[in-house]
Amino acid sequence: MAGPMEPLKGEETFNAPPAKVFAALTDLDDLAKNIPDLQSATKVDDRTLQCVVKPGFSFIRGTMKSKIHVAEAVQNEKIRITVTATGIGMGMEIESRLKLEPLEDGAKTRLIWEAQVMNRTGLVSAVPAGLIAGAADKTVKDGWEKLRARVEG
Repeated sequence: MAGPMEPLKGEETFNAPPAKVFAALTDLDDLAKNIPDLQSATKVDDRTLQCVVKPGFSFIRGTMKSKIHVAEAVQNEKIRITVTATGIGMGMEIESRLKLEPLEDGAKTRLIWEAQVMNRTGLVSAVPAGLIAGAADKTVKDGWEKLRARVEG
């Protein structure tokens, strides 16, 4: 088992008000549309999404079952999401913290985010953290572009 990795951090600006960005990130049906490599998604409750993803990472073969849980949501301000992902002989726990700030009198939104792999088990615990971070960085960028298209379109 490998412990927490260095967090990935970033900032995105959306040409949409915070309420619209917040809604897209906390509405599970909408959120599912932003998940890269998604094969299927089922809503468990208003805060939990069960899904199957086939990531395009060289170090993960096959599909992963993931549970995405909106652990905390403060209207139009901040969101904390936990993800538990399991695959053949491996597992990961990820926590994401998102902070929304209005820009230009609320016409735009600055999203300050941080995601951290809290735990890795099985085969993925042997994968170098740099390789995971590089793959995650691309996936995160793809996710932000999908979100941008949805909230700005």
